[in-house]
Amino acid sequence: MFADPLASFSIPGLESLVKPVADALGYTVFAKHASEMVLATAFYHGVFIASRYLSPYFLPSYRTLTPKTRVNFDIHVVSHVQSILIVALSYPLFGDKVLAENRVYSYTPYAGFITAMALGYFLWDIFICVKFIKVFGVGFLVHGVSAFFVFLQSTRPFLLFYSPHFLLFELSTPFLNVNWFASHLPEGTISFTVQKINGVLLLSTFFFVRIAWGFYQAFRVAYDVLYLEVATRQYPLWVAIGVLAANLSLDFLNVFWFYKMVLLAKRALSTGSGRSSKKTD
Repeated sequence: MFADPLASFSIPGLESLVKPVADALGYTVFAKHASEMVLATAFYHGVFIASRYLSPYFLPSYRTLTPKTRVNFDIHVVSHVQSILIVALSYPLFGDKVLAENRVYSYTPYAGFITAMALGYFLWDIFICVKFIKVFGVGFLVHGVSAFFVFLQSTRPFLLFYSPHFLLFELSTPFLNVNWFASHLPEGTISFTVQKINGVLLLSTFFFVRIAWGFYQAFRVAYDVLYLEVATRQYPLWVAIGVLAANLSLDFLNVFWFYKMVLLAKRALSTGSGRSSKKTD
């Protein structure tokens, strides 16, 4: 079992400030990891700002992008960093025997750390989606809020066992980002061959980890919540209903996005380039 690598990090006064409220609401381990969540949010916003200044030096064509597309580019850089980082960090949880012994109520400090990292990113994501709602639309905001809600329940603790299973969704994100970069950077920046390979990897990983694996894990969560948690319920019924509803909304949102990606892939192949005939920021 891994220890929390940031256990010694604490923002002065934050834990004592949020603990009474968090405990009263039933989030009994939230205060312990609140500083890590804030640190994660600050880290991802730092990456967002750094991309604005560093990208022009590593990728001169960044300067040719419209202001709106530059913002979107920087957001995808953050997404890229986050997806790789969270998948790597969450991997040890698959072998956590403490979590496996009680899939509903178990808790370990390292699992709490992973939850804080995820919450920090989704908190940043919600902020960005609200600030740039015209760029992303309501769908991405719903995704961010739903994901934040689900991981917030983990700080009760509740269903922490499933954190790494749902974080596997991020395996498809790097390919999704490469696809976006190829569609918005000047033609030829990323070769068509690389785009085709990336497209195959994107569609395959998205389908298997976000749809097939996602619905399977949603079914397992439903089973544990409806059959195991009911017998020894420690939390309000709305928590279980909310988690199930959020999981289903994310799963069906992924189905919709997969459908859209398939249509775009067909359009790109029909035009003989890595771009669809209709490009948006």
